[in-house]
Amino acid sequence: MHTFHYRYLLVGLLSAFSFTARAQQPSQLLAQALQQYPGEKAVYLDYRQDLTVEIVGDSVQVLARHHYDMLHLDAQTSMYADDRVYSSLFNRLQKVEARTLVPNGRDYRAVKVTDFKSKFETQPGIFYDDTRVTTFSFPVLTPGARTVTDYTVRHPDSRFLQPFFFSSYVPVRHAELTITAPAGVKVEGKLFNTDQVKVQFSKQQKGNTVVYRWAADNLPTPPRDDNGPESSYYRPHLMYYIEEAPVAGQQRKLLSGVPELFSLYSSFITRIDRKNNPALKHTVDSLVVGAKTEEERVRRIFYWVQDNVRYIAFENGLRGFIPHDAGLVYGRRYGDCKDMANLTHDMLQLAGIKSYLTWIGTRDLPYRYSDVATPGVDNHMITTYEARPGQYVFLDATSQHTPFGMPSSMIQGKEALLSIDGKTSKVVSVPVIPKEQNSIADVSTLTLDGTGLRGKGQLTMSGYPKIMQSYALDGLDETNEPRYLKKLLERGNNKFFVDRYTIRNREERDKPLAIDYEYHVQDYVQKLDGEIYVNLNLEQPYANDRIDPAKRRLPRYNEFNHTTHSRTELEIPAGYEVEYLPANAAVQDPVLGFTIRYERAGNKIVQDKEVYINYLLLQPTQFAQWNAVVDKLTAAYRDVVILKRKKA
Repeated sequence: MHTFHYRYLLVGLLSAFSFTARAQQPSQLLAQALQQYPGEKAVYLDYRQDLTVEIVGDSVQVLARHHYDMLHLDAQTSMYADDRVYSSLFNRLQKVEARTLVPNGRDYRAVKVTDFKSKFETQPGIFYDDTRVTTFSFPVLTPGARTVTDYTVRHPDSRFLQPFFFSSYVPVRHAELTITAPAGVKVEGKLFNTDQVKVQFSKQQKGNTVVYRWAADNLPTPPRDDNGPESSYYRPHLMYYIEEAPVAGQQRKLLSGVPELFSLYSSFITRIDRKNNPALKHTVDSLVVGAKTEEERVRRIFYWVQDNVRYIAFENGLRGFIPHDAGLVYGRRYGDCKDMANLTHDMLQLAGIKSYLTWIGTRDLPYRYSDVATPGVDNHMITTYEARPGQYVFLDATSQHTPFGMPSSMIQGKEALLSIDGKTSKVVSVPVIPKEQNSIADVSTLTLDGTGLRGKGQLTMSGYPKIMQSYALDGLDETNEPRYLKKLLERGNNKFFVDRYTIRNREERDKPLAIDYEYHVQDYVQKLDGEIYVNLNLEQPYANDRIDPAKRRLPRYNEFNHTTHSRTELEIPAGYEVEYLPANAAVQDPVLGFTIRYERAGNKIVQDKEVYINYLLLQPTQFAQWNAVVDKLTAAYRDVVILKRKKA
């Protein structure tokens, strides 16, 4: 799918506020901003887009004028000297101007930017991208200076408009979006994350045109927290679109809902230059030979695509939406998500199995089709197999290690748009994989070794934990693999050493990844007056992991739900008896829970421990309950086993 560059820049004509800012003397404006935005390095005075909808022949186009005016507040603001404007087939740059307004007594002196450099820019993970970036630098930056950029972009297809974000990486004093459209054009918009922001909306008809306006004032800098979701989950913004327009003498629906969005996507599929490829058919026939069930045929084809086609993102205009022919992808052995989806789909068809090309948004995007049905909802493409009526298997071949039957983790809980037959579509939900299916299990036996421990164990991982570790192990050489395994298995303290290990089922997607290992830990056991103190919680996940609700404002993102289970057996050394076993502890909570049990089994002490995480996005309203469980879990981790020397 095509990746849009959401440069939430300013646009348009100067507002009433702009005239007020210009009327103020530079020293007055700076003093006022420093008082209003203490600690900030800069502030956007005006952050605008002014869009004009045009009917050009049989197309609906949009001319977007961007304008942004930043006031620099201290000497360190030079970090904002470099700026850039993006363009592509879908947003063609027409004109760009930039200047620094340098304080000059009661007014400003304009210093124009004259050096603009333009080049194609490939984003990380993308082999080719038609996005063009124009870069420039503002001169003479001092406290009180203003940097102003004006540029114009033409969108040749109004269905590919970008959202308008009211906030930016610095405070915004005034943000505004206006859309001027012919009276027959119907414009719609959906606001997101504006509960704490007052967005003023107006709609005014002027002759044969209608002006739509959304504006907001005094938007603070968005919060920055580790492990937060993408900014579209919390920054106030507007998803807007042209619902219908008079084209070629009749009213045409453009993005009125899912049917119109699917019609757009379906038109891309019809543009595939399909060619017969006997070699592809031969491969499919050889794959399904001997398969006893339809599911087994699907599994074999899906795994073949994962194993033999390399994922390479490729975005070039409409090629960001139109897949290559399956035979071409088969021959090249590489492709992007839509290429791999189309190849999987065609191979299933050649095997006589019905499947559906599917559009979907990853968890980077918070939108649902019921909220807004535009191309901005989707950024990914897969194939869906319907095993039984209403039972869907989501086949994302770009996720190389994902087993059949599981969606890739990045599409859990999302809505998918299935192409049923090219004319009809269906929206279905991708399940969130339960914590029990994403399991980490560790079983180990321990013996005392002076003040240290020696252990032998087996670590097994299923579901997403296995997928994650399979990616991590890919390509590690003889030097880096042992280092990585030490980090993965490390427990007790930093004097942990892996003595030997073996890894099984790396390539077996349908089996757990298993690591058999032997290790020793130095200086872990405490001995005092004939007593031995051993903490069997060699690993303490989420210990002291409290969230400060006074500091953190964003939800906490989690890749997947999971359960970690460990069983640790400590051999009681000869001449000792059990003086103290910790009490069992357990807390069952919707987002975090644990169970720790101890028992005596012959000459061993057995600790059985389970900790689970059960959220994809932990909301601030859940921080208190998270902290309550963490406190109890941390307390349980502190409890130790006490062994006492037997009396003679």
